[in-house]
Amino acid sequence: MQTIKEKQVHIMVGCADARDLNQVQIDALELTTAQFREEGIDVAVHVIRAAGSFITPDVVMDIKRTFEVAQRNNNSNVPMRYFVHIQTHGHLTEDSQENYISHVHDLRLVEGSPLNCGMLGATHVGIEIEKMLVEEQPQIKVKNKTFKITNDTTIKLLLREVYAYDGYLAGDWITSIDALRTHPRHQRTLLEKAISGDPELKVLEIQITCGIQDYAIHSLIRVDDGEPQVAFWDTAQQVIRQNSKNNRNAKELLIDQSKKQKPLAGLLSMSELNESSRIHAANYYMEHKGIGHSAGYLPNTIFNMTGTAFDIPSTPFGPYVIAGFYFAVRHLNLVDQMVMGYDDNQTRRMLQKIENDPIMNMIVRKFKVNLIPLNNVNFV
Repeated sequence: MQTIKEKQVHIMVGCADARDLNQVQIDALELTTAQFREEGIDVAVHVIRAAGSFITPDVVMDIKRTFEVAQRNNNSNVPMRYFVHIQTHGHLTEDSQENYISHVHDLRLVEGSPLNCGMLGATHVGIEIEKMLVEEQPQIKVKNKTFKITNDTTIKLLLREVYAYDGYLAGDWITSIDALRTHPRHQRTLLEKAISGDPELKVLEIQITCGIQDYAIHSLIRVDDGEPQVAFWDTAQQVIRQNSKNNRNAKELLIDQSKKQKPLAGLLSMSELNESSRIHAANYYMEHKGIGHSAGYLPNTIFNMTGTAFDIPSTPFGPYVIAGFYFAVRHLNLVDQMVMGYDDNQTRRMLQKIENDPIMNMIVRKFKVNLIPLNNVNFV
């Protein structure tokens, strides 16, 4: 048995987009993890998915919780290293640079392409949510006081009292990606600032990478000069590139990643290792609906958002979870939304959180969303 000399915890912060996962990526990560374990390096990969890959306070807290759990579970004296990989996605032009490490000035976006991240229009989604709130005029109860949402001022009151945000909703609490090419770098800066102000995170010496998943070539392009060099992550991405170009089966699997986003259903799940909830949910939903499918995970099937606090009923959801949920239900017509915890109890807490969150609850009621409770224990 190989002696473990180092443990690594990698967190990939990615988009909820249904096309942002395929079997080629899953296989590459599993292969690279096995190779590093043979070298005495135990690698754990966690995935946090939020619409637009925005580094908001709730995402920073997800990162912190994940690293805390990893430290608690380290029962040996083996040294640990920590990594975060911020990844957005888009459709780059044919004359854009395709090298793994490229510069933003050598990349150009295909404007208006359906392959681009939907959060390029997040402010418009926020405007629609504001309009919905004013039209529905829900009664909000906070601290034994009840008030009705009727205008921008009461929406600001809702944000302050429930979501701890002092400002407006559209273009403020929820804002669009300014420029996709520079977006991952900006999110890296936000995370670096958050870490520098948190003594518990700062001491971990977290290394951060950022890049764009180019759906035209089905590969990640780093836009951070390749610094820091991360052997595990860089190796896995090179394996993905190689298989995407040379493996015929891989090319067939990737066809759906080059199509307009048209998933079958949505999924709210806990942040965890290696996307297992998404894979289980996809297989369950296709079998439940009598849809033929292969043994592997096909891209463009499940719109997935994750979080470490999705099972804490007393806390609200973050802005881009709410924006992503609304976008999925309203614009992708995903009225079937699977809710998956580890077991029945955790799933019940997740459903309670949706009911307790005023905006999420309103979306569910207005669009008659079908919440489908699932859990990992049953699948295992």
